[in-house]
Amino acid sequence: MLRDSRLMKIVNRLFSGKLVLLETSIMFMILAIGFLIRIFPLRWGLYLTEFDPWMQYKEFMYIVRNGWIGFIKFFSWHDMTSWYPFGRDVGRTAFPGLPFFAAFIYHSLHGLGIELNPLELAAFIPPILSMVAIFFAYLLGKELGGKPAGLFSAFLLALSRAHVERSLLGWFDDECIGIPLMLIGIWAYIQAIKDERSWKESITYSIISGLSLGYLSASWGAAKFPLTYIPLITVILALLGRYRRRLLTSFALTFAIYATISIMVPKLGIRYLFETTLLSGFAALIILASFELSRILPGGKHVKRLPYYVIGVGVAGFIALVVLGLANLPGLKFFSVVVPTLRSKLPIVISVAENQISTWAIMFSDAGFQLLLALLGFYYALRRRTDGDLILSGYALLTIYFSSTMVRLSTIMAPMVAVMAGFGVAEIIGSFSRNLKLLTRMKARAKPISLEYYVLTPLVIVGLLTVNFIPSAYGFRYSISAIDSAYTPQTIVSASTPFRMKIDAWLKALEWMRNNLPEDAVVACWWDYGYWVTILGNRTSIVDNATLNSTQIGEIAYAFMSNETVAYKVFKKLGATHVLVFVTHFAQSQAGGATIMRLLSYGDEAKWIWMLRIANQEGYHFNESEYVTERGVPTEKFWYGTTIGQLIPYKPTTMAGGVTAHVYQPPSLKHFKLVYQSSPPYTSYAYVYIYELVD
Repeated sequence: MLRDSRLMKIVNRLFSGKLVLLETSIMFMILAIGFLIRIFPLRWGLYLTEFDPWMQYKEFMYIVRNGWIGFIKFFSWHDMTSWYPFGRDVGRTAFPGLPFFAAFIYHSLHGLGIELNPLELAAFIPPILSMVAIFFAYLLGKELGGKPAGLFSAFLLALSRAHVERSLLGWFDDECIGIPLMLIGIWAYIQAIKDERSWKESITYSIISGLSLGYLSASWGAAKFPLTYIPLITVILALLGRYRRRLLTSFALTFAIYATISIMVPKLGIRYLFETTLLSGFAALIILASFELSRILPGGKHVKRLPYYVIGVGVAGFIALVVLGLANLPGLKFFSVVVPTLRSKLPIVISVAENQISTWAIMFSDAGFQLLLALLGFYYALRRRTDGDLILSGYALLTIYFSSTMVRLSTIMAPMVAVMAGFGVAEIIGSFSRNLKLLTRMKARAKPISLEYYVLTPLVIVGLLTVNFIPSAYGFRYSISAIDSAYTPQTIVSASTPFRMKIDAWLKALEWMRNNLPEDAVVACWWDYGYWVTILGNRTSIVDNATLNSTQIGEIAYAFMSNETVAYKVFKKLGATHVLVFVTHFAQSQAGGATIMRLLSYGDEAKWIWMLRIANQEGYHFNESEYVTERGVPTEKFWYGTTIGQLIPYKPTTMAGGVTAHVYQPPSLKHFKLVYQSSPPYTSYAYVYIYELVD
């Protein structure tokens, strides 16, 4: 009883007369909402979603099986079950950040006697890390506009469709750890350069920022953006007359740490020092040093202009390094984010929907009304223009632009839009609240704006935000609701279709492969399915989602687009024993007894056009107009002159009334023997067909 009394006194002392308890409660509710929304896919079972997370899981399991020494053995791991017959040096071609993080948790808990299912751990890490991202969105919002802005920012990120999509249960991929690390790094850097901080605090925050950004570079290719932005915005602050010694020391320490970690990652290596990502850091360091010298060296106007001379020489020097081939420019894929028209030269990249250029409809679907409310945040931040305002505003503007050039980059945009929108909403509601108090004290004749204005505007804002979490009456395809986005089955459960239901075509096919194909079987399929074949089917694949070898992908494409004889020779040359194709088809009875039979275009019946284009890129010559009409309809030459067209068993057939339907016609080929079909014709939306290569 006495102990309870003491506890109550401590609680009263902490919270009495303060809003801390209320604010803490609100924050916990926001975190709970964010977490619960992200585990909605659990309804369909415990699986990883999409394709890349399965490779991350395979890397994680490699370390688990090898114990603590697995962290070392990982870097010499040569995997012969993928990219047959050459295999893959996983340790030198994969980012180790996420699998290392998961394996460290697993081994640590195992050492304490706590046993976890590795798949469960991998599936739950994304929603758990999303709470870290939400909390740091709160801290960034608080940095801009105090606790109200922080709480609004956290709430908006918890309900951000773009963020929810990449932090769902099972999304065990780079983004789930990359976004929290990015937010931690930016927040800590803003803290480090504050003048009111002691030098000890600045150094501590610089170390935190450097470690976060360094581990980000070991986890995600998109780290190139924040690692280039930090030097850029730091130099801009100096050019705006905000240079001080703290800016130099904080940046120097942050840069030194993340650069050191970056070059220790085998995928990046020492050559990363000569790529523009880190070269920009060296350039910023020299420019900041010139600002310091211009302040301490005696002299006239030329000394004061030293930083500008250095910048001029630096630009000329960089151009010279590029011309001489001494500076490693980022790949064309990264340049295409800045100049999206360059992506047309990368058919492997643009064949993936998430790498397409965004439309306004897609951006609005991802960000919702937060994108509009963020304009308020930009207005208030740029009007005030503190260092933190400029850093976050510039970062947000660039992420919005990058999101407009590539669909998948909406995940980088989401937290910054949430922070700016949260700040804007907090400011406008706070302003209305203050004005409303003043108006109630003024005489009626002195009121410049009617009272209804101050009541209606907050209600409109609340109404706009509500749209983000109320499920749409029109279904998830036409919704901007985060709940609609979350309440979808994992990709493998829905058989890589957008339907919100279990379609077990792939689950059955992969189980059949594990149990029935010879252990030395080598499966040829389009690269989209390579990870599933290797990891879930436990059989060797020739190409996969890493797209490491465009030449080998081009060979597979050439085989599929060639006639049966050529395809057989190419597949045998690559060492294939079986060929897999994936088809989606829809057959629905209508009133009056008619049946609609159509290919749905979620499988190889749509992806074949990219096989043709990639084969062309790799030096094989196919005239696209011979295989598809101007209306996008496959020609007879595709259906009966290519191997992929013949392996797809649903062929266009003219029905009564002149209607064209896709009717089941069993393939009759000399070298391809059908050994498995996931479902009988007309009984599903998705079908996996496996053919054995025969002489």
